[in-house]
Amino acid sequence: MSRSFVLAWAMALAASLAWGQSAAPERPPVISGAAIAQPPKTGARSAAKPAAPAIKAALPAIPPGAGYRFGPQPAWVKPVPASSTAPALTEARAAASGSRALRQLLVDVQILQTAKPGPQSSAYFVRVQTMALDASTLREVSEPQISFNPAYQQLIIHSVAVVRDGQRSERLASSRVELMRREHNLERQMIDGVRTALVVINDVRVGDVVEASYTVEGDNPIFENRLAAGAQLADDVPIDRLHWRLEAPLERKIAVKALASDLVPERFEEGGRQVLRVLRERVAPVQGESNTPPWFKVYPALAVTDYTGWDEVDAWAQRLFAPEKPHASVLAQAEAIKAEVARKGGSLQDQVAAALRFVQDEVRYFSVSLGESSHRPKPASQTLAERLGDCKDKTQLLNALLTALGVEAKPALVSFRRNRGVANYPPSHAEFDHVISRVRVGDAVYFLDSTMNGQGYSLATRGYYPYGLALVVGEGAAGLQSAMPPASALDGIRYQQDWDLGDLTRLPQLRVSFQAEGLAAERWRGHAAQAGVERVSEYFSGLYVKALPGLVGTAAPEWRDDREANRIELVLRFEHPQLGRYGRAALELDLPTPELADVLMLPSEGRRRMPYMLDAPRQFELRTTIHGPRPLTSQTPAPQQVGDKHFSFLHRAEVVKGDAVFTSRFERRSDEVLPADIDGYRERISRARTVSGQNVRLALVDRKGLEPEYEAIDKRLAKFRRGPKGDGLWDVLVANEVLRSYDSLLLERIGPQGPLRPRVLIERAKASNLLGDFAAGLADADAALPRTEPTTPATPPSRGAGLNAEDLAAAHEARGVALAGLGRMQDAQAAFQAQLAASGAGSPSSWLGVTHFMLGDFQASESALRETLNNASGEDRSFTLIWLYLASERQQPGRGKQALRDEAERADASQWSGALMRHLAGLIDREALLQMARAKPEMERLRLAEAYFYIGQQALVAGQRADAQPWFERSVATQAVPYRELSLARWELRRR
Repeated sequence: MSRSFVLAWAMALAASLAWGQSAAPERPPVISGAAIAQPPKTGARSAAKPAAPAIKAALPAIPPGAGYRFGPQPAWVKPVPASSTAPALTEARAAASGSRALRQLLVDVQILQTAKPGPQSSAYFVRVQTMALDASTLREVSEPQISFNPAYQQLIIHSVAVVRDGQRSERLASSRVELMRREHNLERQMIDGVRTALVVINDVRVGDVVEASYTVEGDNPIFENRLAAGAQLADDVPIDRLHWRLEAPLERKIAVKALASDLVPERFEEGGRQVLRVLRERVAPVQGESNTPPWFKVYPALAVTDYTGWDEVDAWAQRLFAPEKPHASVLAQAEAIKAEVARKGGSLQDQVAAALRFVQDEVRYFSVSLGESSHRPKPASQTLAERLGDCKDKTQLLNALLTALGVEAKPALVSFRRNRGVANYPPSHAEFDHVISRVRVGDAVYFLDSTMNGQGYSLATRGYYPYGLALVVGEGAAGLQSAMPPASALDGIRYQQDWDLGDLTRLPQLRVSFQAEGLAAERWRGHAAQAGVERVSEYFSGLYVKALPGLVGTAAPEWRDDREANRIELVLRFEHPQLGRYGRAALELDLPTPELADVLMLPSEGRRRMPYMLDAPRQFELRTTIHGPRPLTSQTPAPQQVGDKHFSFLHRAEVVKGDAVFTSRFERRSDEVLPADIDGYRERISRARTVSGQNVRLALVDRKGLEPEYEAIDKRLAKFRRGPKGDGLWDVLVANEVLRSYDSLLLERIGPQGPLRPRVLIERAKASNLLGDFAAGLADADAALPRTEPTTPATPPSRGAGLNAEDLAAAHEARGVALAGLGRMQDAQAAFQAQLAASGAGSPSSWLGVTHFMLGDFQASESALRETLNNASGEDRSFTLIWLYLASERQQPGRGKQALRDEAERADASQWSGALMRHLAGLIDREALLQMARAKPEMERLRLAEAYFYIGQQALVAGQRADAQPWFERSVATQAVPYRELSLARWELRRR
């Protein structure tokens, strides 16, 4: 049934968990099924109408030996006290915010404890009423599941009913009861004998109230009629009424402790017996949060016990783990272990490690937890002979072997469910679900788990799980003892990324090494044992491929496992076709760090009410080395350090022997963050993420080798110079001549098939276009693009075939600009269409609309420019608006100016693009525009090239072709070849 069903009595049944059968915190898997998890409305202001008398129908047949029967409610069960404030059964209800679409109208749990041990020593009664608020929870409500153990329990089903529109209908006779015998924990190598009665109720609808009641009699005799009960006081769905009652003999000394609550139960005598009672109404749901530690109590509850101290629990456990006379087979095995260790020259610690390894690896884990065997171990000799057992059996065997070796070893009870939170509960046998060994060798103390597999071979290197607190059997007077890992325990992960970009004739190579040691190594060794090394390798490969798309594996993974050192290593090798961003004969690398996601973790909730558990490895290091074609000589920033009481993080960038080296080190200092510290922790983790970047610029050529070329560049550009220092136009031309020289030198180095060649060609094509050398630009763009003809051995595929979408679009754009500069406007338009298709952006560059305009298709131009406007900003947006104005005006004079005017009025008049817009919109005259163009001498020629061109276009809009020509001539005379307006002015002059 639903987890809500375990509600108030969950702790009472926790005692039935066998050692080794650990349950999820707060939700012991004893009973499930939603209908029985919800409350009836006894005592409410408006109750359901009684059903009309009906002919008594036959109850479902009960299979022989089923362990359950049908019967009336026990006489010891008391009615739920009446209330005038509880919600009515028929009251409209909606799902609480954040909770499932389900409501518990009543949870009524009553526990009976008798004075004498025996099969009827205890019983618990449950009556629940549940309502499905939408179809998503109908199955949960209409198929209640009741779990019990027929070895020592008897299930009596009293009633199953449905209330609809105020009418109660008994449904037990028409329901189907299926006894499910599958062992829920069989996949975990456990047989506990638990059976589940599945009650299938017909015709249940949204808004119906489903009521079920039953009693489970009996308790595991291993608990000797000791009391370990409880009441969970809230759940993750609303509860209208919660009633919990415990009845016990007066002589029982019962202790009660509130957990995550200040509620105090009623205590009174009734009929010569003591009674504890809780009655709550309109209980709000409690929503859990991610990564809540097991020692934190999420749901408010009461813990009830008749133990007076941990020494009493210890006395009970000593009777289970009573010393046994050493068996000959156990002594012989101990001698064999001792002899083998002595042959290798080992120490007493090595004998302990060898005995532990024998029990872990040679004795298979399998639990048959039926009746008393749920907690009483088998004799050590039997476990040795059968070579199988669960935690208590294997612990008993290990302790027997160690005792034979002269080593002190005692059982220690621990809790996976509670961890160190056991200390928050009153003493009880119910708080433990696992048994390990406390071993003392000299002054050293070890907590060893004989059920773990794949541990390291030595005590010094093996991993130690943080069990929190333990009750060492035989030392109950000392209370609970710490069972945390020693300070020297290993638990670390190290990643090493080695990037090799030294050879520009091949793709960048990446070697990744993942290493884990201590507890971390054992966890990953376990993953590999269960899923296979191949699956583990796929996980890590996927981690890097997702972070760096395009990465391709180049070799089979290498898995190395050293159990002596307790270290595992996984090596992966990749290559990347287009790593980083190329520009000015250098590669800009911004390498992701997906590895840090596992340690720099943040809670998913914006605000938390509960602690946030930190369970990353205690030590973590990521080291990335980048080897480039030329040694790095740049200065590195100072190390960045972030931390608090929860963690420390250090990030360092260095240059080591000419390579860039980034190192990130993380140390976990705590296992939880309290709610009051969450905001500060979140801020520091965010800062650590920010400073952990791996950014580097790799120079690909020796720029000093180009110094002789600078004089030649100066001579080539002499005709463009204005004044001794030049101007903005001169600076643009010089920069692109130098850039073209860099690219030419690099192309010689990388060869005809170098993977970087297409990107270098694209940049050189752009530089040539900005220099007005459109023929060279076209040649480079064509060389960068993939060949369209079929390849043969004589014509291998172009390196451009590996271009990504961004670079492919850039190559088509460079080709289009070159074609437009050469006056091949139709070919240019096709190139810009190809750019749009390659980019996948959905909106074209403004060049596509411009080519439509120059070819006289003004309607297509307007349509394309409007698409461009969707993704344009800044100056690009301003010039797109200018061309949109021209396209609109050429179709219908006045329409463009009207559309542009609003934009022009909002434009910044101090910016050149804003001045152009304002002139075309009629807000400033021609003289004012030209005056602004000449206001900055360094920008004069570039701005005049644009001003003259758009004045000429205005003349064409007005039908004054003769007046337009001199303006286009003036634009060409500025020599502003980097601006497209000059190329388009030439086009206008050629076609007239």
